[in-house]
Amino acid sequence: MSQRIKKCDAFALKVTEYSNTSQIIQFFSKEFGHIGVIAKGTRNPKNKYYGLIQQLGNYEIVIYKKDTTLSLLKEISLINDHNRLTSDLNMTTLAHAAAELYLQLMFEKDDHEKFYILLNQFYEYLPKVRKNHILVFWRFLLRVAGFLGFSLQFSKCQVCGIQNSELFHGISFVHNGFICSNCAGKRAATEHFQINESTRKLLLTLKSLHNLESFEITEQDIKTINTIFRTYLSHHLHKKIHFRSLEVL
Repeated sequence: MSQRIKKCDAFALKVTEYSNTSQIIQFFSKEFGHIGVIAKGTRNPKNKYYGLIQQLGNYEIVIYKKDTTLSLLKEISLINDHNRLTSDLNMTTLAHAAAELYLQLMFEKDDHEKFYILLNQFYEYLPKVRKNHILVFWRFLLRVAGFLGFSLQFSKCQVCGIQNSELFHGISFVHNGFICSNCAGKRAATEHFQINESTRKLLLTLKSLHNLESFEITEQDIKTINTIFRTYLSHHLHKKIHFRSLEVL
């Protein structure tokens, strides 16, 4: 195999129509991380790969790899189409949100495999849950933050160390976790995001996800915690992170 011809396992994070017969795919691979690939002729009904390449699918691909332009797809075979994710609107939305996040991240070379495994685990686990899929997504975001080096801590106030969860006032973006009402009062309001009791209890469940189907989650809870994660990731990555996929929830 030529040095420029590479085989790898990859998720199709985004699939875009190109010209009348081709597709451009943004893959995330175990071996190389992000790869932009052009698949020539795959929209032609006579092509052997017609209809095969779908967003969220997991594939084994053989590409002619280029470093500065789109790589060229030579061969592709399906590992898992994750079609169960499309059986429910919430699951579909959250699966696309995970792909959307990965498209906004830059990964160290040594981290490609663990982020690939994390995404695969999320896609595999999500359909096994009957309700409250959003809790699984938030747990996924926690693990992403941890892998990136700024894990959120929920065991105590991250300033004074107090462990009484009833005193937790908000999430500190500066100190990476809960902050109590006493410590929050001594700091600028822009350093933390104030939370209510319902939000606090939901965040505490993310440490283990036990009995996740027993919780009643309101639309306001979802909006609040989505905002917390989006703001937290934006703060540490020094750029605005968006989850446009979640706007339908």
